[in-house]
Amino acid sequence: MTLSEFRSALKDTLQDFYSNSELDQLAKSLLMSRMKLDSMAYLLASEAELSDEVLEQLRSDVHRLSMHEPLQYVLGNTSFYGLEIQCNPAALIPRPETEELVDWVLSEVQLPSCALIDLGTGTGCIPLAIKAKRPSWQVSAIDVSQDALALARINALRLALEVHFEAADLLTDFSDLAIKDKFNVVISNPPYIPNADAMSMLPNVLNHEPHLALFVPDSDPLLFYRRIVAFSEQYLEKEGYVFVEIHEDLSDETIQLFHQAGFANIELRKDLQGKPRMIKAQRVSLSCESGGSKS
Repeated sequence: MTLSEFRSALKDTLQDFYSNSELDQLAKSLLMSRMKLDSMAYLLASEAELSDEVLEQLRSDVHRLSMHEPLQYVLGNTSFYGLEIQCNPAALIPRPETEELVDWVLSEVQLPSCALIDLGTGTGCIPLAIKAKRPSWQVSAIDVSQDALALARINALRLALEVHFEAADLLTDFSDLAIKDKFNVVISNPPYIPNADAMSMLPNVLNHEPHLALFVPDSDPLLFYRRIVAFSEQYLEKEGYVFVEIHEDLSDETIQLFHQAGFANIELRKDLQGKPRMIKAQRVSLSCESGGSKS
């Protein structure tokens, strides 16, 4: 079977699950990865014959995709801010919106020396991307999941990036946390999807990505943001910043939470889709509190 013949067969098999444009990109990503081709070689390889070994692997991949398993889990990796990040169901798949959050931190915080911590790190993509661009920074991360931390440490080892990872539960107090330093920046993409929203989610997310990293009680959708505030009150330096991803429908409530906690210079930012998805807030002393929210 040639590459083009397999591509056609893949589209026929998965046409009920994906749009035409998604199928084109999916086929390209899958074939480039399994055949170890770059973009130019892929364009020139339409009539290349697939080996039996590659064909067997591709057929297994297509079966997994037909079960709504995300491509990133099928391939075992994804690209994030120029890094190849290993993925598995222990952690959420890194997303473009989170790249935007990382970019905001890197453009906003210009300190030559900076201590940063990521709360709920998953694959480790956020601290690793930041450490790659700011090697002089001291970068740490925590997660409640030992499986996620194992994956994050594998990514750090593969990328030869020094990040301190530690097991910690944001929903408890922080007395057992080995980290005792203060931080200049706290960053997080915490769980923020109310359980009631699960019924409207795509099966590739709902059935495969970890619910621990996705959902919060309907009665308390800002649960993790209140814990981020509590963490910041204990560990964030005065004049330090918090950067968080948020639920697009809860931007006003999240801004109000930070405002009531005494944060200032609160800024709401939209993602590339035009949705309000990120907040920056500064911890300031009462004597110099200023500013409000802006978008």
